Amino acid sequence: MATLDTFANTIQQAQPGEFWFLAIVCTLMAIGALIGAFVYLKRKRVIEDMPTSLIRSAPQGYIELQGMADLMDGEPIHAPLSMKLCGWYKYKVEHRETHYANGKRTTRWTTVDQATSEELFYLVDTSGHCAIDPEGAVVTPTHSNTWYGTSRIPGRYHDSDGVWWARVLGQLGKPYRYNEQRIEPGDPIYAIGHFTTHGGVGPRFDSDAAVGELLREWKRDQASILGRFDENGDGQIDAEEWEKARVEAEREVAAGQKEGSGPPPVDVLGRTRDRRRPFVIAAGTEDDIIKTCMRTAAGLLTVAVPLLCTAIWAIGVRLMAG
Repeated sequence: MATLDTFANTIQQAQPGEFWFLAIVCTLMAIGALIGAFVYLKRKRVIEDMPTSLIRSAPQGYIELQGMADLMDGEPIHAPLSMKLCGWYKYKVEHRETHYANGKRTTRWTTVDQATSEELFYLVDTSGHCAIDPEGAVVTPTHSNTWYGTSRIPGRYHDSDGVWWARVLGQLGKPYRYNEQRIEPGDPIYAIGHFTTHGGVGPRFDSDAAVGELLREWKRDQASILGRFDENGDGQIDAEEWEKARVEAEREVAAGQKEGSGPPPVDVLGRTRDRRRPFVIAAGTEDDIIKTCMRTAAGLLTVAVPLLCTAIWAIGVRLMAG
C-alpha cells in the first residue's frame, strides 16, 4: 500500500509534459498489443474453421494446404548469407555503432542490408504440387539463425552459431550481426491463401472462356473473319453467320484441348485481396500454428492488460490531483 501511495505521489508531482507523454505512449502500446492479440486470435479461428484441401481436388478461392516444401525447376534459390539451398529466405545485416554524448556511451545496432525472397517454391502433398507465391504473406520460417562477423559480408557459416551461447560469445570483437530465416526443401509447411489455376487444358480448363477469347481474337481481324464467315457477301457478320463462327471456335478449342496443344495447368497459392482473410505460410502442422497463435495472443494480452490498467489508473490519479 505504501508503495502504491509513493507511486501516486510521484505521478502527482511529475512535470505535465513528461507525465502526459509517458501516459500516451503506454496507452498506445497497450492498444497496439490488444490489437495484435485480436489479430492472432482471429487468425487462429480462421485456421481452425478452414478444412484442409488436397491440391489435385482443391477448389478455386481461399483454401488451406499442408505438405512439404520443395524447389521449382530452374535456377535454385540460395539464402544470400549462409548460401544454403532453400525455398524462401529473409535476412538482415546489422552494424554495431557506438556514440558518445555528454560523457555517456550508447551502443545500437543499425541495419545496413536486408531482403526478403519473393521467388516461387512448391508445396507438395500426396496429390500433387502447388506453387507458393510468398509476396505479401505472413511467414513463420523453419530455420532462424543469428551469428556475428567482422565484415558486412559474412564469412563461413556455422550451424553452431545459432545456439544461445555461441551468439553471446560471438559478439566479442565482431561489429556485424547477421540474422537469416529460411524454409528449406523437405520442411513441413502449412499455408492458407487464395488458390488459382493458370492456363492448361486439364480438368480445370475453362472451355467457354477459351472460346470467347478465340472469338475476340477473330473479331480483331475483320478481313479474316469476313473472309471465313460472311457467306452472303454483305460485308457484315449476321446472327446466323456469327453462330457458325461460334461453332467453329468451339470445334477448334475442343481439338486443341484433345491434342494437348496448350500449356499444362499451374496451381498457385498467393495473397488475398480481402484483409479479413490472411495469407499465411508457416513451418509445421496446423496444430503447431494454432498453438503459436494462442501463445502469441496470450503474451500480448499479458502485456496489454496490466499496461492499460496502469495507464488508466495513473491518468485518474493525475486528474484527481489537478
